[in-house]
Amino acid sequence: MIEAHLDRDRFDFEIILTERHKHAIELTKQGIDSGCKAVVIVGGDGSINQVGATLAGTDVALGIIPAGSGNGLSRSLGISLNPKKAVENINNFNFRTIDTGLANGKAFMNMSGVGFDAAVAHAFHQQKTRGLFKYFMVGVPLLFNYKLQTYRINADGRKFKRKAWQIALANSPQYGNDALVAPKAEVDDGLLDAVVLNPMPIFQMFLNFYRLFQGTLHTSKYIKTFKFKEMTITQERDEVSHLDGDPFDLGKVIEIRIRPMSLKVIVPNEV
Repeated sequence: MIEAHLDRDRFDFEIILTERHKHAIELTKQGIDSGCKAVVIVGGDGSINQVGATLAGTDVALGIIPAGSGNGLSRSLGISLNPKKAVENINNFNFRTIDTGLANGKAFMNMSGVGFDAAVAHAFHQQKTRGLFKYFMVGVPLLFNYKLQTYRINADGRKFKRKAWQIALANSPQYGNDALVAPKAEVDDGLLDAVVLNPMPIFQMFLNFYRLFQGTLHTSKYIKTFKFKEMTITQERDEVSHLDGDPFDLGKVIEIRIRPMSLKVIVPNEV
């Protein structure tokens, strides 16, 4: 698809396959060092994270041909899930500069979080098959076994404790598959959106799962949302976190901050 539709009159390009975990980081560094104008990743949010985190703060653009199970950032930026259209989007070479987040110094472009969604991400990461149905099948058993914990939060100087199912930290509105966890989030407003799922009955979790896909999660009385620039989360237990859907061990104390306008992304002309 790339060979057939990328404009050879405008671009010199090389297609390289990743051979191991985090190989995309090495390839992106090589691209920067060799003077590339863009590094394009064919993959999902986890692969985009590796490339975007390496490109953030440089003048080299990130291009995306979506090929993941959720494609949260691609959907939020209006990048077509059709491979041919996504390649043609690269031809336009139209840019949008977006914010990125940092959690204990590790970058995320789309979403980070602690608690239940991180536990699901950890379990999902170990599966051989992907997709929304598999994510649901992994998540439901965890729903009945997950033990909530209490978080100490300092967000832009506001301090409070909160027992919660999870805390999602959103740069864009959605996890992927149009699951709108933070409908009011914007990728270039200089702020991150925190979405706290307070204690609730299991049936409310299923109801909120429905709201997630309706873009109305924030209307639930069990959900607290707010925008911030800097936050410190202290976990009661040293549990796994996630960055763009991939599990990361960030420790019990996690410092999150926004890096405004730090990543140039190739987007459709109308975005």
